[in-house]
Amino acid sequence: MTLPTLSITTRPMARIALMATLIGVAVLGSAVTVAAQQGARGFVTLNGGYLVTSRNFADNIVFTTFVEDGDLDADYRLGGGPLYDVGGAVRLWRNLAVGVAVSVFTKIDDASVTARIPHPFFFDRDRQISGTQGDLRREETAVHVQGIWVLPVNEALEIAVFGGPTFFNITQDLVTDVLFTQAYPYDTATYTGTTTGRQSRSKVGFNVGADVTFYFSGHFGVGVLARFSRATIDLPSHDGGTVAVETGGFHTGGGLRLRF
Repeated sequence: MTLPTLSITTRPMARIALMATLIGVAVLGSAVTVAAQQGARGFVTLNGGYLVTSRNFADNIVFTTFVEDGDLDADYRLGGGPLYDVGGAVRLWRNLAVGVAVSVFTKIDDASVTARIPHPFFFDRDRQISGTQGDLRREETAVHVQGIWVLPVNEALEIAVFGGPTFFNITQDLVTDVLFTQAYPYDTATYTGTTTGRQSRSKVGFNVGADVTFYFSGHFGVGVLARFSRATIDLPSHDGGTVAVETGGFHTGGGLRLRF
């Protein structure tokens, strides 16, 4: 059983992320004008990639039933998976460039659930149940603002190293309650499932990485990318607490490059 979707957004952080993105676009726009005037070059990247890092996190929820507190532990396992990444940059001065890239990652995984259910007749006779909740969805969007140092090896080969702030937004399905059945004399209970809700939050983190590009013509080429980014976001838990969730990680990818 799934409860109606809960959507909670950190409005100030969302505004900051939006403002940073708009500023980045404005900077790129003005830089393109300067580039055109000075004959400097910019480039666009289109990548398919894979998030290598696995992230695990846990939540504990306290609830009251039969006039006694029980609790459940949900252990979430989020493996790696495919993502896509698109970005652009312009050179401001000699080898120095500024750019913005956006990476998007979506994954459906599961959680192990263990709960202690109070007895309906006796205090301190918790009944332990356990099971698995599947189909928990994670969506991550990361806006990477980057200072880039471009190192031309020759006319065809370029190496770029970069770093800067990253504006993360994640949406995560979380377990909110456990479902069970019981029968007289109620000494045991049986796990039947959970209820879930969806939470969303934003936070600023960081990114660092490198890109190697081979241009097979004056404007078109292929490249490989490696980026590490990270932030820890506190999502609201169902009992009023929070659960710390890591976002980002190490991802690699490759794809097309266009320079102008």
